[in-house]
Amino acid sequence: MTWPRSATTAIVAVFAVLGIFLLDCSVHTPEVKITGEKTALENQILGTYSQVKEDVWMIASVRSTNPDSQITVSEDKRAVLTAIQNREFNKDDIDEFKRSGVVGENLRGLLEIRPNEQFENDPQYRKLVEEIVGEENQDRETIMRRIIDINPSIQAADQAKVENVFAKLNRESANPGEWIQLPDGQWFKKEKSN
Repeated sequence: MTWPRSATTAIVAVFAVLGIFLLDCSVHTPEVKITGEKTALENQILGTYSQVKEDVWMIASVRSTNPDSQITVSEDKRAVLTAIQNREFNKDDIDEFKRSGVVGENLRGLLEIRPNEQFENDPQYRKLVEEIVGEENQDRETIMRRIIDINPSIQAADQAKVENVFAKLNRESANPGEWIQLPDGQWFKKEKSN
């Protein structure tokens, strides 16, 4: 059976329109990312920490515009500013220690040494790790104390809560392959970034 030419053209046209319609109306699934919500305490701590870090930049900015100016800050504020600067200075070493697996983020928001072969067999390396981890932990504790001191809604009795928030933030920002300690005390190497 032969179709009339106009019918064949009409059928081809219908299929062409249908094909274009189907190609044009493809279904795209939206990308969905699930992120954990921060608690009110986490938001307060992050806000206060951001404020403290901003103070470092403001002081540096004032010094760069007028090097002869004297800036008056309290001893507590000076201690936390020094702690933030120390952390920046030691960051490369700490990142290397984390990559090599000799340190990890513990459940108190501090670094903890996780001895490996190099740490056990190289006294100079061991001394360096212990010194820098000690400095880093002291700096972190200084910052945590300052956050408690300047935030009226956080009490000194909330020290453990502040440590838990810092520990959570450190776990979340850890890179794959780095040691992290869960709230239940178990250690494991992080598998993927959040």
